Order: sequence, then C-alpha cells, then structure tokens
Amino acid sequence: MTNAEQPQDITERLNNIDTQLDALADEIDLIRTIQDGVRRETRTNSQTAARLERTITRLADIARDHQVALRLASQQADSDRNIFQAEILRIWEYLLQQGNNGNGSS
Repeated sequence: MTNAEQPQDITERLNNIDTQLDALADEIDLIRTIQDGVRRETRTNSQTAARLERTITRLADIARDHQVALRLASQQADSDRNIFQAEILRIWEYLLQQGNNGNGSS
C-alpha cells in the first residue's frame, strides 16, 4: 500500500508545486506591471521636476530684471524730480525778479 500511495503523493505534490508556480508567475507578472507603471511615473515626475526647475530659473531671471528696472526707474524719478525742482526754482526766481522790476518802475 505504501508503494501505491507514493505515486499519488508525488502526483499531488507535483500538482501542488505547479499550482504554486502558477500563482508565483501571476504574482511576478503583476509586479512587472507595477514596476512598468512606477518607471513611467518616475520618468514623468523627473520631466515635471526639470520643467519646474526651468520655470523657477526663468522666474528668478524675471525678478532680477524687474529689480534692475525698478532701480533704474527710481533713479530716473530722482533725476526728474531734481530737474523739476530746479526748473520751478528758476521760474520762481524769474517771477521774483519780474515782480521787483515791476514794483521799482511804479
């Protein structure tokens, strides 16, 4: 009886091993599918990070240009204010001279 039971045990064992191998093959296929998805996602994230880095660099360049423009505009405003003040002073002095000339001839 032992001899008759052994082949059946071996057949059951082999069937059990086949079932386990099939399950492992399915698991490996699932893992490969997940890995492919992770690779694609990683590539997309890398591309997005590079794009974001380029955008930040451009924004920093724009901010620097804006600071330079503000500094130049401020200098121009100071210069214009000085010119206007000098012109107002010149006109004021002219009017005072005209007033003095007019008062002296009356």
